[in-house]
Amino acid sequence: MEKANDDMAMARFLELFPNLLPKEEWPWKKANRALESLRFRSIEAGATILREGQVCGSVPFVLEGVLRIFKTAESGREITLYRIEAGQSCILSAGCATGTGSFPASAVAEVASTAAFMPNETVRTLYAESAGFRDFMLAQYSSRMAEVIELVEEVAFRRVDERLHQWLLEVAGASSPPSGPMVATHQELADHMGTSREVISRILKDWEQRGFVEIARGSLRLLPGFEKLKI
Repeated sequence: MEKANDDMAMARFLELFPNLLPKEEWPWKKANRALESLRFRSIEAGATILREGQVCGSVPFVLEGVLRIFKTAESGREITLYRIEAGQSCILSAGCATGTGSFPASAVAEVASTAAFMPNETVRTLYAESAGFRDFMLAQYSSRMAEVIELVEEVAFRRVDERLHQWLLEVAGASSPPSGPMVATHQELADHMGTSREVISRILKDWEQRGFVEIARGSLRLLPGFEKLKI
């Protein structure tokens, strides 16, 4: 980023993360040393930020957009662990920064995004010296663990068709399905559900035959009555 953009990004960082460096603990001169270590980065949609097994050099704090954290099986199947949105950070990266080794998943920008990357050394210093920073990171751990536990419950105890039905309704954002198609391939839906493309295709074909969805190449349309579909 150019300096003008850096200034805007810094202002956005201070707006979104006001409690990381409480003024009563961190007078400006002291806080400024930590802030000067930040590196701002614009990330294109679909760009890989970190691959599983790589060593993290910094921790992202999202300013705009969405980062997706996911695991990939040997078969190539993916499952989303959690997403990081504006005002949030990545607990797995923070774990790397505090010495837990390599990154145990992969991270990509789901949409065009902007993030502030804080070097590991700064993260360790703030975690040791700033109660505000510790409180923020612990809150992030709590939130992400709740998401991962919910994911485990869904994968272990709920059928794929139930989870897919609920997720499609949530994406539709209304009790009555929209008239427009949803752009998504069967593989993308499979990755999101943590299953195979064949399973998703079989479920959608059944729903199409029952008159609840209309399938086209790379897209899916929910038809009237989909919300009342009996699974």
